[in-house]
Amino acid sequence: MSTDVGAQDAVAPRRDFWTEYQPGFRATAAPVGSPEFFAEVEAHRYRLEPHIADRVRFERWADRDVLEAGCGIATDGMRFVRAGARYTGMDFSPTALELARRRLELEGGTARFVRGSVAALPFPDASFDLVYSNGVIHHLPETGRVIGEFHRVLRPGGTAIVMVYHRNSFNFYVSVMVVRRALAALLLIPGAERAIAALTGERPDVLRGHRALLREHGPGYLTDPQLFLSHNTDGPGNPLSKVYSAAGMRTAFSAFGDVRTDVRFLNLRAYPGGERLEQIERVRRSGHRVGWHLWVTAMKAGA
Repeated sequence: MSTDVGAQDAVAPRRDFWTEYQPGFRATAAPVGSPEFFAEVEAHRYRLEPHIADRVRFERWADRDVLEAGCGIATDGMRFVRAGARYTGMDFSPTALELARRRLELEGGTARFVRGSVAALPFPDASFDLVYSNGVIHHLPETGRVIGEFHRVLRPGGTAIVMVYHRNSFNFYVSVMVVRRALAALLLIPGAERAIAALTGERPDVLRGHRALLREHGPGYLTDPQLFLSHNTDGPGNPLSKVYSAAGMRTAFSAFGDVRTDVRFLNLRAYPGGERLEQIERVRRSGHRVGWHLWVTAMKAGA
């Protein structure tokens, strides 16, 4: 039917972008799919974001049914598998799922991987004890529907642990809307690309992508908040990124009985030495107030 074709056309740009820009691809130069690749991606992830283990508590989910909605290459997923969870990873990128299965083959363990849309989960009601989704639903236009699907597939007393981008953060108000705007505006100056790459450590191909967007949209690239935000969170070409307040997320998860929020991770990668700064405990603690990652822990009523 034509509606199905339209839906697929809307999904294709997101799937293509996230197939090419899987976060782990930027963390290592090791051959993709090799043991070294997976080891370096995992080491980088938890060195930069040690709070993930504190938020999720992987060991808590041993012998429980866990769905990761938007599993990517299953870096977090393997933590659930090692902890003894009955793990299902779901993603719409065939490349990501192929790598996730490869990871499982290399390391062993038992897991299920499913290709599909997190906005229409192909599972019966009350199938899981945990739905986990890290950095996914803020890239979807139908975020409310996705949250409804999480609620549907959870058992009574089940938990959703979800990370979205935080509006009231240093990264949004300063890094994206001020610093990145200023740097993007400079990209039309001859030689600026090399200087910005040297200053920030940003890859030249990423800077060329921003320059192309600036030429395509003109001043609108800098002045349209949604357009600029989408291309300046996960890379130029990203079709959509959204940001949320804690109050907005509590409202979005209001069908759940108990909803808690907290924030972590400043995301200083646009600054010289930013990743090293992120390791300093005092700097990391400031992420508890103005962090970029807004974590929602919501329990379904009826246990």
